[in-house]
Amino acid sequence: MYNTTKILIGDTSLRGDKSVSHRFLMIASLIDGSSRFQNIPLSKDILATISCLKKCNIDINIGGDIVVVQGGTLKDPNLILDCKNSGSTVRMLMGLLFGQLISAKFTGDCSLMKRPMNRIIEPLESMGASFISNNGKLPIEMKSEFIKSLDFIKETKSAQVKTSLIFAGLGNENLSSIAYNKQTRDHTEKILDDLGFDIDIGDVIKVRKSDAINQINVSIPGDLSSAAFIIAAAIIIPGSNITIRKVLYNKNRLTFIHTLIEMGADITIRNITDQEYGVQSCDITAIYSKDLTSVSIYNDKLIAMIDEMPIFCIVSCFAKGCTEIKNAEELRFKESDRIRGIYKNLYNMKADIIEKEDGLVINGRKKLYNTTINPFNDHRIAMAFEILKLSIGESMTYSFSDIIDVSFPEFYKTMDDLML
Repeated sequence: MYNTTKILIGDTSLRGDKSVSHRFLMIASLIDGSSRFQNIPLSKDILATISCLKKCNIDINIGGDIVVVQGGTLKDPNLILDCKNSGSTVRMLMGLLFGQLISAKFTGDCSLMKRPMNRIIEPLESMGASFISNNGKLPIEMKSEFIKSLDFIKETKSAQVKTSLIFAGLGNENLSSIAYNKQTRDHTEKILDDLGFDIDIGDVIKVRKSDAINQINVSIPGDLSSAAFIIAAAIIIPGSNITIRKVLYNKNRLTFIHTLIEMGADITIRNITDQEYGVQSCDITAIYSKDLTSVSIYNDKLIAMIDEMPIFCIVSCFAKGCTEIKNAEELRFKESDRIRGIYKNLYNMKADIIEKEDGLVINGRKKLYNTTINPFNDHRIAMAFEILKLSIGESMTYSFSDIIDVSFPEFYKTMDDLML
């Protein structure tokens, strides 16, 4: 359908997984002594977490790709904690600091200040925290004077909410119980369990204050969410064949990969390592796949691949049949309204697409036309549509670096290194 002049060939590796890195940095702040991390990504989101922890009296040194955290010294910050664009930072940090009875003020950029925080505020209030907020949005002032145990019976579909409540529970001698959806990312509980924290992972997560924990020394596997863009590009650009080495392996994060395989993509996972500090790595190979067929995404599958939905929609444009994404209201409250952003850009490229309140309907294999892309100040939309430009025989714009740096600063260089 398209005259593509560029193909992706070769091996690559990526900076550490952002989701895992946020959690490691925060957990290390609780542990007395020095924890050492290799391959931490220095994206804007991770730098926001580092900056906030420093304001809370945590000594963090960055040397090349090594980050050393001197933990066990958390104190009330004298300055407002600016979480920039990072929802992970603000949501998880609220629980972490409250669990240590630390009061703080939180703010962020204009995008983050539009995102709802009540699903964090309400359960933390039931544990004893008090809040002053802008109708459940940033800026937020949190007062932490006492803490009681939590019996959170409303199943959360958000890994960030789950993590925040687990972190809060680590500050209480009494047991807290947290119901959760099994498809949510399980990095936090796996890391804590491997480190020896007092946590029980069953149908309900049970957690309480723990005795002294040994320091961490780990190399972070490559970012699986960043890898999704490269994998998607390889399967829709004719002639492509790439391998990503030492990328994060986590069963709850592989739904996107398994869905592509279900669609007919030629993807192989090899060399899975043993678990260390709750994480594993693997190598992933992706090869151009011309006979993709559509699938529908909703409920648990949607929860498990919520961050990959922008690039999944791009792949769906190359699949035979109708792709329906539903029950996806959460996408309207990400860094942008992703349902609207994806729809507007694909509609402008003449895709056969329908916007619904809770999702999208895409009829694939319709000819797409080059046009100006609006990234809506959203890193995942920016990367998804740069990939789409390549796949229809156009050049990437190379104009969204400031947006993409939120999560994947090496995006353009990684793509260039693989292109022939």
